[in-house]
Amino acid sequence: MMATARDGLRALDRTADAAGMVLERDAPLAPLTTLRVGGPADRLATADSIDDLVALRGLADEAGVPVFLLGKGSDLVVADAGIRGLVIRVRAGAMIVEGTTVRAEAGTSMTGLAKRCAREGLAGFDWGISIPGSVGGAVWANAGAHGGDMAGIVREVEVYDPRDGSRRTLAVDDCAFAYRDSRFKRSPEVVLSAMLALTAGDPAEVSAAIDAHQAQRRATQPLADQNAGSVFRNPPGDHAGRLIEAAGLKGHRIGTAQVSTLHANFIITDRGAGGAERARASDVRALGEHVRAVVADRFGVELRYEIEFVGEWTEDRA
Repeated sequence: MMATARDGLRALDRTADAAGMVLERDAPLAPLTTLRVGGPADRLATADSIDDLVALRGLADEAGVPVFLLGKGSDLVVADAGIRGLVIRVRAGAMIVEGTTVRAEAGTSMTGLAKRCAREGLAGFDWGISIPGSVGGAVWANAGAHGGDMAGIVREVEVYDPRDGSRRTLAVDDCAFAYRDSRFKRSPEVVLSAMLALTAGDPAEVSAAIDAHQAQRRATQPLADQNAGSVFRNPPGDHAGRLIEAAGLKGHRIGTAQVSTLHANFIITDRGAGGAERARASDVRALGEHVRAVVADRFGVELRYEIEFVGEWTEDRA
């Protein structure tokens, strides 16, 4: 690590100690992700509230240390070398329900929120049961399933802007939502919370819809295996899984990673006891690149990743 990077981490340690904030050094990240791959974070902290999140981000900026926000650990592949700087695990999960409006903090579980909405008799968010991430990540990626997405229900997003230290509220029209995309993928703004507009419904009917979604996922997705969700975005007018299966790639393996035999748009990793037996992020990326190359050669379609490759990679092919 360069001296300047070490100096930044030392400065971060000092300011965090002075502020009474706990930082874990060389913290393993693989156990905090659904794919169970990747190396350590230089520093790891947990934000149990949005105020903690803002404070930690401010400390890192002051020390000149890069920051990565980690939610539920889905939809991402952490490099085997890990992530440099500070990883903030976002656990701020407060929810407020007022009539048909829900305000949820960034660390709120999407599946937990879907179940809460069902109990409250709120319709329009049953599809959220199929998103294994948190609200902040779902807003960032405009996550969706079963014909629904965040763009369809978000009305406001509260953000922190590290460029000027301000906290403000953005209307949905300012979020630039598109298919699996938003302004937040191109902005340093940190999602703190989101206000969702739902509709009144029957709790039994909403619960039945959730049960149906869960049954479909169990039947069609490798939920019992280590995976990061859908690997590729669906190309216009088609499905990535169909193309991958048609290319004969179901079950194809590179090292410790394999294309799922249940759903071709999922890559699963081997379970191991640790050390050399642990699944490798490099295998996941190599397999993803192989799938892209074969599909492009067979069908002339360039698959785009839906998962994110994060951390210290030797090259950036995504």
